[in-house]
This record gives sequence, C-alpha cells and structure tokens, in this order.
Amino acid sequence: MKLDDYSAYVFDLDGTLVDSVPDLALALNQALTELNLNTVTEEQVRHWVGNGSAKLVERALDYLKRPSLHTKAHLLFLQVYGECVNQLSALYPQVEALLDHIHKKGKPIALLTNKPMSFVPKLLNAFGIEHYFCFLAGGDSFANKKPHPEPLLAVLSHIDVLPEHALMIGDSQSDVLCAQQAGVDVLALLQGYHQGVDLLSLNPTYGVDDISSFYCLLSNSDT
Repeated sequence: MKLDDYSAYVFDLDGTLVDSVPDLALALNQALTELNLNTVTEEQVRHWVGNGSAKLVERALDYLKRPSLHTKAHLLFLQVYGECVNQLSALYPQVEALLDHIHKKGKPIALLTNKPMSFVPKLLNAFGIEHYFCFLAGGDSFANKKPHPEPLLAVLSHIDVLPEHALMIGDSQSDVLCAQQAGVDVLALLQGYHQGVDLLSLNPTYGVDDISSFYCLLSNSDT
C-alpha cells in the first residue's frame, strides 16, 4: 500500500511530532532537587522517555537508587511539568506541513501518546496544531498504555476506521509493538526516543530517518 492510500493516520507525540525532552528534563530535575536528590542529564532523559511519566520517574529513581520515593517524586514531577510543558519543547521540522498535507486530503488524524492527557492539549495549542486532530488520547485515557494494542484499537474505533486501513507513526518500540499487535501498519521514525532499541529489527511496515523524510515520501506518493 502506498503511504497516501491509508484512510487515517495515528501519531505518537513525544519524539515523533515534538522534541519535548528539554521540558521533561527540566521538570524532572526540579522534582529531584526538591527531594534533595542529584539531578540527571538531558541525554539520560532521552533514553528514559517513551512509556509515560510514571515510568520516566521510575527510571530516574532507579538510576539514583531511591525507588521508594516514586510516589512523591511523580507527584512533584506532574506539578512542575504542568507549569513548563511548552517552555523549551519544539516541533520537529516539517511537522505542520505534514499535518496540513494530510488534513487537506480530508483524512482523519488522531493522536495517541503515553503522556498524561492533561498535558496534551496545552502542548498542541502552544504550537498551533491542535485543530489538525480529530481525536486525542493520552496514557491515562484507557485502561492500558502502548505497547498494549487496546488504546490504538480504541482510537480507531472512535474515528470509525478499520485497523487495516490506518497507519501508526511513532519513534519507539512501544509504538511499533502496539501497532503490530493491533494489526495496524506502522511507520517507525529513527529520530526520537527509542531507548537504544533498533526499531528496524522489529520489522515495522516502514522505517524512515525522521518526520521530515516521512513528509517528503507522503507528499510524493500521490504524484
């Protein structure tokens, strides 16, 4: 199937559309500082994100050998991140052009992220791209998070698109495995937060370097 033949497109958020690590690292380090713990580097955070905020905090505390502080640290992180969610984050190149291209084709665009839903609209609004999405789902929107197939299947049900007619776009193992278990084709982006996993070894339907490359391929596939 050509990239332009899908009836709907479901995007991950962090590492796919937005480089959000600078703000995640800022919030995490503020929470750690309030607990009198050592801070961590932005590069470490890039290796820890992808499975939701609770997992990010868990990985940081495991690294610092203070796992017992998880509940308090996670609450602090959520509080701080809510205040700085869009201070340092940035859209990847060509994201708006890509979304606009799909939107003008009249095809639904959905968002499925493991980020808590309370942060999603604020981040999308900050970049002026919220109007492109017909449905938004966060890590707490359903009983399970990616890589479980449930949230992706639920999103497709909400937008009334069959799994075989949709394409999932993401940058992590969670995105690839979620799509594969849901029977959905998946495009793996090598640009983002893959936790050191070789995404191509997971045999995604497509694999490209970055979101800009996807836009080029998609915009050329219908010519």
